[in-house]
Amino acid sequence: MTQKNYYIRQISDKEIDLIEPLWIKLKKLHFNLSPHFKQRFQSMTWEMRKNKLFDKSQDMLIECAIDLKNYIIGYCISTIDKIDTSVGEIDSIFVEEKYRKQNIGRELMNNALKWFDSKDVLNQKLLVGAGNENVIEYYNQFDFYPLHIVLQRK
Repeated sequence: MTQKNYYIRQISDKEIDLIEPLWIKLKKLHFNLSPHFKQRFQSMTWEMRKNKLFDKSQDMLIECAIDLKNYIIGYCISTIDKIDTSVGEIDSIFVEEKYRKQNIGRELMNNALKWFDSKDVLNQKLLVGAGNENVIEYYNQFDFYPLHIVLQRK
C-alpha cells in the first residue's frame, strides 16, 4: 500500500485565510474557463467570498490537505444553510495541480458528505461554473447530477 504524502486537517473559521492563496488559484481557473462572466471572477475578492460564505452559513466545515512539508495543497469548504438547515453545499474545493490524481479531492469530498450526513443535511448540492463542465463526470461518482441550468443575464 502506498503511503500518503499528505494529511487532512480541519481548520476553524478563524483560520480560513490560510486557504486564500489556493482560492486565488481557483478563481483564476474559473476566470480562464468562463465564456461569459470573466468580469465576475476578476472583480471577486477573497474578502467578498469569505463574507458571502459566513453570511449564508449556519455551520461550516473547512478542511485542508497538507503535504509533508506543511504546505496547504488542497481544501474544501462546505456549508449548511442558515435559513434552511436541510440544505448543504460544497462551496469551494481545490487541489493543487501537481497533487491531483492522488485521491485528495475524493477524501475531501467524502469527508464533506459524511459531515452533511452527520448533520442530517438532506439536500446536498454544489455548483459547477460554465466552462468547467468537464468536472461534472467527476462529481457523478459522488451522486451529484445536474438539476437545473441557470442562465443569468450579462
